[in-house]
Amino acid sequence: MNAAVLHSPGESEEMHITGIPVPRPGPGQVLVRVNAALVSPTDLEILSGSTSADSPSVPGSDVAGEVILVGAGVTECSPGDRVLVVSESVGRTRPGGYAEYVAVSAAELHSIPDNVSFISSASVGRAFSRAWTALFHDARLGTLERVAVIGAADPIGIAAIQICRWKGSSVVAVSNGRHAKRLNAIGATRVVSQSAPNLADHVRAGLGRRGATVVVSIFGAALPNCIEMLDRKGRLVLTRGGDPQLVDIRRLVETQARVIGSTALIDSVDVHQILKLLSEATFLPVIDSIYPLSQAGEAHRRAKSEVTFGAVLLVPDYLYRSAEQLTELLEED
Repeated sequence: MNAAVLHSPGESEEMHITGIPVPRPGPGQVLVRVNAALVSPTDLEILSGSTSADSPSVPGSDVAGEVILVGAGVTECSPGDRVLVVSESVGRTRPGGYAEYVAVSAAELHSIPDNVSFISSASVGRAFSRAWTALFHDARLGTLERVAVIGAADPIGIAAIQICRWKGSSVVAVSNGRHAKRLNAIGATRVVSQSAPNLADHVRAGLGRRGATVVVSIFGAALPNCIEMLDRKGRLVLTRGGDPQLVDIRRLVETQARVIGSTALIDSVDVHQILKLLSEATFLPVIDSIYPLSQAGEAHRRAKSEVTFGAVLLVPDYLYRSAEQLTELLEED
């Protein structure tokens, strides 16, 4: 089978499309024929060398496809099942989904609803799971809250906006100006430029001149501004690390606000609920672009670009014709 193999950490050019054996599923494992793989933040970190991985490795932690074979002891699924894999170890310590087939643990599988495509499910799994964890497990999001999302054009930010809209919250999206219309379309009440002076004042204006009860910062950026945005007893959730910045601890104490670090928890119950809401069109997939596996390097360059809005996906070359048609339809919309 064809696979994108990373021989050493570095830039996207270090990946090579290579013919390697189809993996055999061991006990408790299944063999999945890959239909779509997400270019995830984990994959980008592996290529840059900021996250460790076996070398050589096949990246691809998020995969949607069809079960082909099951190993000994597997009773959870059968050949022909449509499944999504969202994993922290696949693509790092085990060969991942930048290939035509991947062997994974049956425990890592999530069933894809019949009316949800492989491409749609691969595009939402990790982003919505991370946003769900940040909002519900960490921030304890309720209904009708006032939320600011910093880094809103990131897939996690896009997911957070949709989740907050579903819960009836007002959402101010902070991003660069080029994505304003798209952010409004998915549920942002107002979009504020991340370079705006007096950023916290603009966010408060968008929330009815009141502070945010929840601030989600995707990149850990603009922390002093994030704290200024918070209402009394507000919660600031950080989903990724950022540059160390001086913050006004006195203000945190005076307002009884909290700063919470959110980890990359992948909860099977959460993923099941996310896919169910996706099947009901409560959540919508936002797809930036789709590339054939042979252009994995170009897909990585696109995923790192500031113009990207939504998921960047890879599909095996023999499936790319239909993916290309889907891309054309998305552009027409």
